[in-house]
Amino acid sequence: MPDDVIELSAHHALCVHGFRGMGYSEGFVASLAGIVARLRDEPAIRVRVRVGSDAVCRSCPSLSVGGCMRYGQSVVRQDARVAGVLGVESGEEMDWQALRARVRERVAPTDLTDLCGGCPWLPYGVCAEGIADLRDGKPLRGAPDV
Repeated sequence: MPDDVIELSAHHALCVHGFRGMGYSEGFVASLAGIVARLRDEPAIRVRVRVGSDAVCRSCPSLSVGGCMRYGQSVVRQDARVAGVLGVESGEEMDWQALRARVRERVAPTDLTDLCGGCPWLPYGVCAEGIADLRDGKPLRGAPDV
C-alpha cells in the first residue's frame, strides 16, 4: 500500500473523530494516533474506504488471518451500514477532506447509537463529541499529547 493512500474502514471514518488515545494495546494506540495525525495534517491525503479490516486494524491484537477475533462479522456489517449512509463502496478512493465532508453532512452524533450499537467505546461519548465537533467545523482532534 503506497504511503499516499490510507486504507480506512467505513466505520473508522467515524471513529477517528472520537479518538482520544484509548485503544486495545499500546501499539494500537500509537498506530491510530499516527493515522489520525496524518488525516488531520494532510487533508488532501487519499483514503481507500474499506468494508473490513484496514490500516487501523493492522496494529490491533484482535486481528487474525480470518478477520477480527473480537467482533467477528459484526464489524463487517457495521462497515456496510456506515458505507451505505456515507454513499461509498468498498475500495472507493477519495481524498480525506471529501470523506470527512460526507461524514459531516450525513452523520449526526445521535446516529451513532444505531450505527455503532454494541461498540464498547460508545458509552464514553467521545465519538459523539467528535462528530459534534466536526459538524461545528472544528478540526480533527486526535490523541492528547503525552
